[in-house]
Amino acid sequence: MFKAKSKNGGKSLRESLEKIGLNLPAGRRKAANVTLLTSLVEGEAIHLARDFGYACETEFPSRQVAEYVCRSQCSGDLLEMQRRKEMLIAAKQVIKEFTALLNQDRSPLCNSREPPILEPNIQRHLTHFSLLTHGFGSPAICSAMSALTSYVSESLKYLDRHFPSMQSPHSSSALPHLVPQAIGSKGEVKVVSTSDTSSALIKS
Repeated sequence: MFKAKSKNGGKSLRESLEKIGLNLPAGRRKAANVTLLTSLVEGEAIHLARDFGYACETEFPSRQVAEYVCRSQCSGDLLEMQRRKEMLIAAKQVIKEFTALLNQDRSPLCNSREPPILEPNIQRHLTHFSLLTHGFGSPAICSAMSALTSYVSESLKYLDRHFPSMQSPHSSSALPHLVPQAIGSKGEVKVVSTSDTSSALIKS
């Protein structure tokens, strides 16, 4: 591939291939727009993706960015902060699902031909993207998603530190005034109010 990309490399490569019985007619075969990644062979693109992933993991200022954004976006209203926390939790789940899909991508890379995991109708599109980026695309996106996940996690930590009274919307403690107790013999659930020691019966 290096030989083909050099000056007169195409002609030299065709002559070399003809010696072993392979005929490669001259002419451009461009089915997609040329990008900077086009000039990279797969090994270079994969190495670049790995270095980019390492930089995202070790050098991206997730905590600093998260704290800056939270300070600029948070007014101090507890209800608003609770909504923001719920959005961050939802965003983290969406990122997790998206990254899990990309991690199952088994597009051919160099001499690697791993058996596919995903259905052909989605793997086909991921393979097309991988070919266009010479293997850089999906790993680079996963690295960016990892940095984004770190940002979201640091944002949640910031909210927990500065607004400790907030509770997770997915836990029963999100309703501190209702704490479930035992189930009665008639299908009744007894709850105890944390603000009042009196009990109430809620019909199931």
